[in-house]
Amino acid sequence: MRVTVNGKAQELTEGTTLPGLLDALGLRLGSVVVEHNGTALLRSEVAAAALADGDRLELVRAVAGG
Repeated sequence: MRVTVNGKAQELTEGTTLPGLLDALGLRLGSVVVEHNGTALLRSEVAAAALADGDRLELVRAVAGG
């Protein structure tokens, strides 16, 4: 299946989950904000989100500081 991550097309194995994609990219669930097809997801929603062909994802690393 093909998804777009931060503007770049990526081929994923059918059945890849959103948490699985984050893990493959070396990102931890609590360290990234996820927008899935234009909707920002809560952390609890990321764990349950299914990916499908044509999905668009924006992944933004959360940075702490002051």
